[in-house]
Parts: sequence; structure tokens; C-alpha cells
Amino acid sequence: MKSSKERIDKIETTLIAAHRRQEELQFPPGWRQRVMQDIQARDGATAAEPEVKIAAKAPRRILSWAAAGLAVIVGWLILANLDHHDPWITLKPELTALESHAAFWLEAGDVDSGLRHVKVTVIQREVEIEVVSHNLEPQGGGWSTTGEAIKKADFPLVLDAQALGLQEGKATLVIKAHDLSWRNGFKGRITILKKEMVIYYQKSP
Repeated sequence: MKSSKERIDKIETTLIAAHRRQEELQFPPGWRQRVMQDIQARDGATAAEPEVKIAAKAPRRILSWAAAGLAVIVGWLILANLDHHDPWITLKPELTALESHAAFWLEAGDVDSGLRHVKVTVIQREVEIEVVSHNLEPQGGGWSTTGEAIKKADFPLVLDAQALGLQEGKATLVIKAHDLSWRNGFKGRITILKKEMVIYYQKSP
């Protein structure tokens, strides 16, 4: 407030000095009070501007923090579901030749996200024939909170060449296992086990 009074005194001194005959210079009554009110009003408006700017910046900061938090969550979900190991498959006993009917034991598993699907097919002369298909994905998929992911599955595998319409000769047994990771466009990591075999039918004596 002292600086405002000094400015008024300076204005008054300047006006008086600007007139040749100072005794003729007259000021309207109450002019100092009105000038002081104008200065105070102007100073108040100037002081309020930073508060407005601070208030305007607050929502932007909140949005920035929210965006950063969302990015961290999304990044964590992606890294947690990308998986680092392929599924594994074993078939016992080893397959070389196949009579018209044979039985095996198939095991598959995934140490990270768990199994999604296991499928067995036979390919002969460019024709693919499905033998068995197991959907092992828990209800709700990778987001399931009620069912646990299956880390290992094992089941008997029966190959009936005649029932499958297979002919004598070479054929390929193909076993595919998918896991629950987000790899390959959310289809999961894939492991493929191929076994070459020769099919023959016993001839009656």
C-alpha cells in the first residue's frame, strides 16, 4: 500500500509542476480516495490471476497422473501375459509304425500361463483328419477369477486307422498345444510335435 501512496504523490507533483501558475491548479474533492480505490481494484485482479492459472493446471495434472497410472497397469498386464516358455508335449511309446489300431499316452503342459487347447490330427496325402481336440481354457479365459489355468493335461490317445479312413502307407501325426499367453495375436504360444509313421494292415492268413 505504501507504493500506491508514493505513486499518487508522484502523480500530484507532476501535475502541479506542469502548470505555470500552481495557485490556479485545483483538484476535484475526494480524487485521492478514488484513485486509491482504482489502484486497489487493479492490484486485486492481478493477484487473483495466478490462482486461476493454478486452478486450471490442476485438472491437467490429474489427467497426466491418471494416464501414467493406466500406462503402468497396461504395461504390467502385457508383460505378465506374454509368457516366456513354450508348451511341452510328450507321446509314449515312441511312434514308428502303426497297425490298424494302436493306443498311446499323450501329455502336454505349460509352466507359465497354462494350457489353452490341445489338438491331434493325422495328415496323409495332403488330407488332414482330426483325431481329438481338447479345449482346456478355463471359463472366462485368461481373465478368469473362478477357474485355475491347467498347467498339465494327460490322456490316452487311440488311433484307429480304419475308423479314420487311413490307407496303408506313410502318414504324419501332428499334435498342437496352445497356451493362454497373449502371444501370436492373443492366440498363445504354440508347440507342434510331428511324428512320421507307416500304416499297415495285417493280412488274414
